[in-house]
Amino acid sequence: MTRISTARLGVTALLMCSISGLALAQDTGADTRTPFTLDTIVIQGPQSTPAPGYFEFSPDDLPIAPALDGGALLTAVPGVTASRMGGHGLDIVIRGQQGNQLNIIDAGSITYGACPNRMDPPTSIANFFRADRVIVERGYASVTNGPGGTGGTVRLERDAPEFEEDKRLTGKFIIGGTGNGPSFETAGSFAYDLGGGFYMEGSAEYKTANDYKDGSGDRVRSGFDQKTTGFTLGYAKDGVDLAFDIEHDRAEDVLFAGAGMDSPLSETWTYRLRGGLDLDLGSLRRIEGNLFVSNVDHVMDNYSLRPHGTMGMLSPTTSDTHGGKIEGQFEFGATRARVGVDFQSNNRMAYGFMGMIPVISAQNIANATTLSWPDVTIAQTGLYVETETDLSPRSLLKLGLRYDHVKAKAGAANGMPGYTATVPDVYYNAVYGTSFDNPRTEDNFGGLIRLEHELNQGTRLFAGLSRSTRTADANERAMARGSMGMPSWVGNPDIAPEKHNQFDLGIALDRASWSLTANAYYDRVEDFILRDQFTKPGLTYYRNVSAELSGAELQASWSRGGWLVSGDATYTHGQNRSDDRPLAQIPPLQGKISVSYGQDAWRAGGRLNWATGQNRIDASRDPGKTPGYATVDLFGSYDLADNVVLTGGINNLLDKTYANHLSRTNVFDSSVTQVNEPGRTAYVRLEVKF
Repeated sequence: MTRISTARLGVTALLMCSISGLALAQDTGADTRTPFTLDTIVIQGPQSTPAPGYFEFSPDDLPIAPALDGGALLTAVPGVTASRMGGHGLDIVIRGQQGNQLNIIDAGSITYGACPNRMDPPTSIANFFRADRVIVERGYASVTNGPGGTGGTVRLERDAPEFEEDKRLTGKFIIGGTGNGPSFETAGSFAYDLGGGFYMEGSAEYKTANDYKDGSGDRVRSGFDQKTTGFTLGYAKDGVDLAFDIEHDRAEDVLFAGAGMDSPLSETWTYRLRGGLDLDLGSLRRIEGNLFVSNVDHVMDNYSLRPHGTMGMLSPTTSDTHGGKIEGQFEFGATRARVGVDFQSNNRMAYGFMGMIPVISAQNIANATTLSWPDVTIAQTGLYVETETDLSPRSLLKLGLRYDHVKAKAGAANGMPGYTATVPDVYYNAVYGTSFDNPRTEDNFGGLIRLEHELNQGTRLFAGLSRSTRTADANERAMARGSMGMPSWVGNPDIAPEKHNQFDLGIALDRASWSLTANAYYDRVEDFILRDQFTKPGLTYYRNVSAELSGAELQASWSRGGWLVSGDATYTHGQNRSDDRPLAQIPPLQGKISVSYGQDAWRAGGRLNWATGQNRIDASRDPGKTPGYATVDLFGSYDLADNVVLTGGINNLLDKTYANHLSRTNVFDSSVTQVNEPGRTAYVRLEVKF
């Protein structure tokens, strides 16, 4: 389907009206000019029309409330929600899937958090401030995004900076804060033209927050401090681009109302080499690839940041990932093809200490009570090919195949020098009758077929079938916790990988003043990896079951004369077919409706966020049934000068007390069931570009 395509950015407009704490600065009904105005983009050359589950936006075009966690930012996308433990580390869910059922890729690199309880999900580490584009794909949309990703993929992508003639330095600066907490954020970035195609970029970001109050005025443990820095040295000229990144993220004194411990420190170093080369060698048009290393050190305890007695719990953990990818891009007449190989290896180590605080604080392995992650390494090597073929000027066929070889091992399953407590193999044998003395291997296959057809100008249909596979993560395969030799939370070394067989069907309508996208999906899952907390009292373990996930997603927008109205709704249904009971952590029917008006340098509006009650729960894992809710936000923006924008607003205007269904049990406050969302929150933010 080689053509000149006009891509209306209705999706971005929808996101800008939907995101919590956001001021929209787009006027499709009048000739206005602001730094965030989104003009129509014309793309020449081969292009696949995005499906209804595809969203692309630039963080620069989304003036957001200060100190937002990356997971909170992503909940602006219809169909993306998150589980809350505190104010930091919101863990996203797409189509009822989470963890490594979702791929989070930051400029080509993969980072896995170091907390078994997911205090530090990848979205809390990924550098959204430096991303030029964020792409969210709901469902399994491509075989090129690495192993797993059965529920979707989030990609943060970067471009080489572009410099105006006689202007060698560009940058931006932001500062802002909120009243509930309060919280504060300041950040800056620059790009400098070194000449001859060489450039350098740098950034620094600081976020801090105190505990917020919910709608009832009750304090929720949610404070944190986070510092992020990054530096890039790159080259971009004559079809060659190459960049080397060094990034550092440090989160301190992170408080969690929804966990039995807090995190005094979580630190990540990322090193990344990425680039590509445009070619004209017959059908070969481009080669691109990357290499990366990410190292995460995490500490959590129950005494340094909260009231305690003489006995404590402490867990220092690490998660180290390295990998890379190389891909060739080809053109054969009406067909474009991508052929590549990728690799990633993640090693995780976690100790558990319990006892007198002065003793366990020394972190002497002889005093450790568990080897929660016993030197677990999961390495995956993948081969893939994906093609897009123009069947006619109105029809496009997408095909993909993928193979992954997996090797998993636990180097300390039988203990390690100095460790004197119960070894993990004892727990594996007690629960599953096996040990982890030998590596486990898998050969996993997946693929997809997708057809797009344009009925007429502005009306497109989409249909797709896919089979995707994801291997068990470190918890599901090798977690080893217990007390006095009795297992309490144990992974399964022999767990089979999940196989998702998914069917998608959708339609996209794009008219002069309005747009509508709707899609539905059904996912039949073989060997779904169930975290079972109901079969054996007092024991959390893993087994394979048959399951199904299904749902529908709807987005719409209308604009005229400076007015913009938008809305979305998503529904997910999850069922454990083997045990005939609901799957845990499935969000209810929910969505947003926004109305805004703007002319010239200003825009203002309001947003209704809503969710119905959720009664279909797994009582052993979900905190409980949750009622429905509706909250109201106000937002606005004003251009103080060229490239200077002031944004502000009030979230949860009516000070509603409510909780997201996916959020954790509030273990610190027994008077409430779950970790509640923030109450009324006023915010202001200033952005300057130069």
